[in-house]
Amino acid sequence: MIEKATKIVSKSNRAVYIHAVPGHFATTHAHSNYYIDVTQAKLSHQMAREAAITLAADYDYMKVLDTIVSLDGSQVISAFLARHLTRNERFVINNQKNIYVVSPEHNVSGQLIFRDNTQPMIRDKNVLLMFDAIASGQSASRALECMEYYGGRVVGIAAIFSRFDELDGIRVSHLFGQADIPAYQALDYHECPQCKEGIKLDALANSHGYSIL
Repeated sequence: MIEKATKIVSKSNRAVYIHAVPGHFATTHAHSNYYIDVTQAKLSHQMAREAAITLAADYDYMKVLDTIVSLDGSQVISAFLARHLTRNERFVINNQKNIYVVSPEHNVSGQLIFRDNTQPMIRDKNVLLMFDAIASGQSASRALECMEYYGGRVVGIAAIFSRFDELDGIRVSHLFGQADIPAYQALDYHECPQCKEGIKLDALANSHGYSIL
């Protein structure tokens, strides 16, 4: 399927790109007509660094940040983002000039959880949520609920790709969006046009990648 992919280069940084793979994909929350492949931007240290530099430039408004919660395997870009934010003298990050980078676990019910030793990095802290991609918005909503439960204050949301510019009143900074892939859809399977046409699924997808059926 990758041979059908379209390479999309960031308008903000020509060193960063993603691939849009056409097909019929099923995720936990939705069916989509493209798989948004952010593998290189997420896992290549060179591209993740470039992506982080570009995202960091979008946070002039942020005055205090304590923690980046890294979701969907975005630890590499999260670490670079923390590094660039703490080195930028325009930002008043926090008194310690230190940013935690933590990732939640999933329990047997699929809920996001933090262990006792990492909860203090969330509770009463100013938190930035970092995603690889925000498609249906349900994973992001679940993360926001998790932050509320653990007492974190979400001051920003960032993603490599996002269909949304805002979630729950919080601005979403992203390198790629719906305008880069105008035909992209992520819908509940009951509303999936490909399912209604009897088109079989090509693959199952999640933040790790996709598996052809």
